[in-house]
Amino acid sequence: MNDHIFGMLDMGLVGVAVLGLAIWQLVSIHRESARDKKAAPPPEAPEDS
Repeated sequence: MNDHIFGMLDMGLVGVAVLGLAIWQLVSIHRESARDKKAAPPPEAPEDS
């Protein structure tokens, strides 16, 4: 019984760590994307002739 509880606890701790890293990566990518959009020059409007 104790082995079963230890196994579940071990899987839970690893799962939380993996989910935490995944969320951190998503937030980091979102921040970088927002920074890139802000730094990019605005698109030029086409000229009508």
